[in-house]
Amino acid sequence: MKKFAIASGLVLAMGLATGAQAHPENAGYWDETPNGTIWKTGTGGCWRHGFWKEENAVEGCAGYKAPAAAPAPAPAPAPAAAMPTLEKHIVYFDFDSADAGDVSDITSYINSLKSVTSVNLVGHADRIGSSAYNDALSQRRVSAVSSALQAGGVNGSAISTGYMGENAPAKSCDGQSGANLIDCLRANRRVEVEISGTK
Repeated sequence: MKKFAIASGLVLAMGLATGAQAHPENAGYWDETPNGTIWKTGTGGCWRHGFWKEENAVEGCAGYKAPAAAPAPAPAPAPAAAMPTLEKHIVYFDFDSADAGDVSDITSYINSLKSVTSVNLVGHADRIGSSAYNDALSQRRVSAVSSALQAGGVNGSAISTGYMGENAPAKSCDGQSGANLIDCLRANRRVEVEISGTK
């Protein structure tokens, strides 16, 4: 009788093992196939089989952890701000001249800017002649460049002017005289054009 009871228990256990198996969606739990309802214990817990792993936990059963929410999409990058630029040009002059010549490359650059903050002009002269004369000459040179830029479409309200006469030489040319000195001092006969704006 005892042997029969043991044999009956083994048959019953094998029947349970074949009749109650883990449903593919409930791996790690005993359930009733084919609908996949997980067996519950007397206290309402889910009945796990011996191969249960933490990753098998399902919603409604102990050990279940809700999946982390997907991270919010990154905000679209803000459009790049227009970068301010500062560019310098130099207009050179012949000896004792205030003829600005061709400044189309400068006007083209200024007109290509998205906005112009300022166009600052500073006139210079070489050291030949009196200081008063060179001051006046550097002023005439600035006026000539300003007029040429405005004729090329540059807004006059953006232009500011100043002059240095012979007081800020770019080259000293010591020991030179005559035609050699005039030629050497050409770098000092200039108007510096400083342009500030955004592209």
